[in-house]
Amino acid sequence: MTAMDDFSIDQLMLFIGGILGSIGALLLIIQKSKCEEVNCCCLRCKRNVQAIIDEERLKLTGHTGQTPRKEEDIVKLELKEPEPED
Repeated sequence: MTAMDDFSIDQLMLFIGGILGSIGALLLIIQKSKCEEVNCCCLRCKRNVQAIIDEERLKLTGHTGQTPRKEEDIVKLELKEPEPED
């Protein structure tokens, strides 16, 4: 008997599916992270995170928020002191 005789094809497929699912989950986590430099298993990747954030913002709001605005369109949060009443 060989070592493969101890396993059925169902168990082998379950094992392969588990390994592929784990690798897929790891790649999804790396893709969703906001790190500029990713080091994993001797692999290095340097990416433009701002482009990813702008793309997600564009999907959610319809704009990236990077468009210059006119001075009167900017909301000012400065409060003025009320004049004292005599």
